[in-house]
Amino acid sequence: MRHASKLHWFGVMGTFFGCLAVLAAVLPTWVLPIVMPPEPVDRVVVSTAQSIKERVIAKAQGVEYKEAERKTDWYGLFSAAAVTLGALALVFGAISFVAREPWRFAGAAAVLGVGAIVFQFSLMVAGALIAILLVAVILSAFGISF
Repeated sequence: MRHASKLHWFGVMGTFFGCLAVLAAVLPTWVLPIVMPPEPVDRVVVSTAQSIKERVIAKAQGVEYKEAERKTDWYGLFSAAAVTLGALALVFGAISFVAREPWRFAGAAAVLGVGAIVFQFSLMVAGALIAILLVAVILSAFGISF
């Protein structure tokens, strides 16, 4: 007697989307700065000051200010992709669980999806903490305490 192997589509798809979500969440943190290095801080400060100056001059002259064309924000794009793929992995994992597929598929999909989403939010929290620390250091340098 030959037994056909049953492929558990929901669990497999959830695990696949979970793997993609983890890749989209983790790799840009280390790979994207190597492929597309960020601009130096001094260049960013000078260009920001220049755009503020141009905007003020345009406002004073009553002319409509035309913003420069924005570059593609790859970090934002990968962040959105990671959260979206993580949510898809969670949905497919839940469907896999409800469809009574083996629990390993549902569990793997859920863990990968949640891991990718949590990683994204942990990066945002770390960035916010660094910004708060930077503001506190600057305020203390001016002798302002809070």
